[in-house]
Amino acid sequence: MLKRQWVCLALLCSIWCATAVAAQTPPSSAGTEEAEHEALRRLKTGYEEAVRNNRIDALSPYFHSDFHGVMVTGRAVNSFAEMQQYWRDIRGLIGEGGTYTTTVNPERSLILGDVALARGTTDDLVKTSDGQEYRFTALWTATLQKEGGNWKIRTIQGTMDPIGNPFVREFGKRLVVRVSSAVGAATLILGALIGAVWQRRRSQSTF
Repeated sequence: MLKRQWVCLALLCSIWCATAVAAQTPPSSAGTEEAEHEALRRLKTGYEEAVRNNRIDALSPYFHSDFHGVMVTGRAVNSFAEMQQYWRDIRGLIGEGGTYTTTVNPERSLILGDVALARGTTDDLVKTSDGQEYRFTALWTATLQKEGGNWKIRTIQGTMDPIGNPFVREFGKRLVVRVSSAVGAATLILGALIGAVWQRRRSQSTF
């Protein structure tokens, strides 16, 4: 008899708890959360279009005023302006007439109030101006926060295989060549200046 009473009491408690939770949860909460996920998915579409059309400036509305990121190359960017410069540098390595397309594959984000935690992968395709083609996959994580009522990218970090990736190997070499050329040119200019100064002093000492 006592056991049956405990079972009934436990059942009543379960019903009461379920009722209380239902009363505290607005009927429209599921729809509201789905709307938030849809807003986050629009960021994905905007990013893919901006990369494909080489219009990174169009992403400005999606970046938080206190943005920070680490790119797949390991380069840190602390503002949208620095992100723009990073993109210009990448486009410079790809060359005039080259293309860069990406497909973002996000997992379902975790929304905690006005903060969202997101992660996923990207499938990237780079075609350089000299006809070379590179395909690679990157992993990324991001924190988004609402600002002015809209979702903005607050932090982002991307990584990819630093050894077996052909894109990294090739563009690493291109970057070394660029730096070496710049250093070589600077050395020549400096040598010419030193030579001119030495020649001038020598000429003055003969009079």
